[in-house]
Amino acid sequence: MIATATAQDADYIRDLGAAETVDYREADVVEGALKLVPGGVDVVVDLINRGEGLAGSARAARPGGRLVSPLFGPGELDRGVSPFYIGSFVPEPGDLEDLAGRAADGGLRVEIGARYPFDDAVQAVADFAGKHIRGKVVVTVS
Repeated sequence: MIATATAQDADYIRDLGAAETVDYREADVVEGALKLVPGGVDVVVDLINRGEGLAGSARAARPGGRLVSPLFGPGELDRGVSPFYIGSFVPEPGDLEDLAGRAADGGLRVEIGARYPFDDAVQAVADFAGKHIRGKVVVTVS
């Protein structure tokens, strides 16, 4: 798996399971992925782009590969890439119990990058949108 990350977060992302990383601040992500896998990857998961940007991301997929996005895609994609739209996550029976069990026994890794008291919730949203925070942002209500 190839993931995007800053150079300072590359080891962290590899610890989460990525085999390789592309620094999105220093290189074009599609070109970086194609340098690592010249024929294209099997699946591109793009959580950011839509329209032409999403079509650009599809260039990293191999012919016949898949593009996965929760956003609206372009009408046509180049290179025979099959678009796949994810509107929302709907758990299957047993998924939530499995996640709860993994969380309870330490098998589910979640890193908290920042914590804010409820009174600072507006600042939490501003920091989430404007800063690079590695991990989850938590707003506590007590």
